[in-house]
Amino acid sequence: MKGRKNADKRGGRLGQYLGVCLVCFGVVLTSKAQAGCAPGQEPFTSCQIEGRNTEVFVCFDDNVATYSYGPIGGSPELFLSETIAQVDFQPWSGLGTAISESVTFYNGDYGYDVGGGFDRPFSEEEMLLGPRRFGWVEVTQSGARIASLRCIPETVSYGFGGGLYDAKLAAGLIWDSYSATWISDRIPLTAAPILIESRQSEAVADCLPASEFRLNGVRMGDPLNKLGKLGSPEATEETTNGGQPIDRMTLVGAHIDLVQDIVVAMSTTSPDWHLPSGLRVGLTRGEVIRILGRVPNGYTATSQTFVAHVCSEHQDADDEWSLLIAFGQDKRVSSISFVSPSH
Repeated sequence: MKGRKNADKRGGRLGQYLGVCLVCFGVVLTSKAQAGCAPGQEPFTSCQIEGRNTEVFVCFDDNVATYSYGPIGGSPELFLSETIAQVDFQPWSGLGTAISESVTFYNGDYGYDVGGGFDRPFSEEEMLLGPRRFGWVEVTQSGARIASLRCIPETVSYGFGGGLYDAKLAAGLIWDSYSATWISDRIPLTAAPILIESRQSEAVADCLPASEFRLNGVRMGDPLNKLGKLGSPEATEETTNGGQPIDRMTLVGAHIDLVQDIVVAMSTTSPDWHLPSGLRVGLTRGEVIRILGRVPNGYTATSQTFVAHVCSEHQDADDEWSLLIAFGQDKRVSSISFVSPSH
């Protein structure tokens, strides 16, 4: 694989010095992981876990990355696989006294973050001592940490270099350190942000054009007779703030709520439903920011939600339409919702 395109940016003589060190350490850091990788795969990291008779392996090829955890030398108790395009790989930031990287695999509500690294040598004496390695496995449930396992240092295999980073580049992805996510090169930079800054009284808010308040062509405020062959809404036990009954059209991956046969809310958890701009479930936070043009006011590039209101020159009900984008623990859009004050 080709070397990292931004390797030369990581610091003149120090970068060259580290390059030599990494070549020296490469055999030591990667040789042990070969036994735990399937034929044709490369090792990312592996280790034995402190206080347990278990080991973990993360391997990859041009198409998939895999995670296996189980007894040393035995069959894995847990094996997970993810495509290179989807896998949550966090490359080295270029900062700090140590080099480390991690990959997180998701299985339902659970996340398994596996990392490896070593302290950087800054002198010949430190080089002669050999690499001081470390590694970990962090387990989360719905984003909350429930277990933290540490690797036995001398068993850690980790080789910094092209590897998984280059595999992501080859899949057409670009690392965005701002949002700590990967961005597909199929999502172009917008000439003008679709997110528009507006002022409401003394506050600065953000709004989106009314044309964005659509899911697969269904628009907020549409009458029922414009929904074509999507189906018929059914009565629910829910009511609006004003006490009006809400009818719901339940579709594959989406819900459409109507009050008096007018669309007042929509939501989706499926990538098959999208906004005109291309916003949809499954996009990374960085991809959403690229489509919007910037981070909405009041939020950060790592926020769990983004909210924006509809732009309107008239003070009517449309002024209160709002869009909610929620992100899951995998840093990708988990749901998109449109709501209005009457809902």
